[in-house]
Amino acid sequence: MIQSPNPTIRRLLLRMLRVQVQGADMLSEALEQGRVLIAANHVSYLDGVIIALASPSPLLFPVDTTFSRDSFLASRFLNMLQRFGWGEVVPMDSANPAALKTLKRRLDQGANVLIFPEGQISCDGRPTAEMPGTQWLASKTGARRLHLQIEGAQNSRLFGKSGREVWPAITLNFYVASRAGSALARTQEKASTQFSGA
Repeated sequence: MIQSPNPTIRRLLLRMLRVQVQGADMLSEALEQGRVLIAANHVSYLDGVIIALASPSPLLFPVDTTFSRDSFLASRFLNMLQRFGWGEVVPMDSANPAALKTLKRRLDQGANVLIFPEGQISCDGRPTAEMPGTQWLASKTGARRLHLQIEGAQNSRLFGKSGREVWPAITLNFYVASRAGSALARTQEKASTQFSGA
């Protein structure tokens, strides 16, 4: 497994952002094997950044072209993450069906991919309907699917859509899902080794 560089800096940044990671050992073991599809809920503009910092191995991040190309600030920030070696950003046009084929090819090649199946940031932190294609991607690649529940980031006044706190505590909870997108085997690792403390 390719290690994300500068682990000390990543830990420091996670601590500064008050991020706690549960299921870190499980995540490391899965990424070691490769071909992992991480499906996360989407509650703030900070989600991708803290996931990149928490992952022990660089992930592939499909990002809508609205942010990865058209947004001056977002595109520069994403490029910075890539230069640090904390992930690879793949511009994706959600209106183009060929976009999923790009992700399928990369998963088939052994990449570990993060997706936000809901497609857009939740206004109140509650789950929204998944966009079509996530189940197809999992079944076509046979990738191991991990789920990630992000809690607390929606409360951020700076990065959430309706948050009221300046610097809320955030929890990333990774848990297991069975292969090929079948029924969840949600065995959470709440007492596992933590990557960083709040």
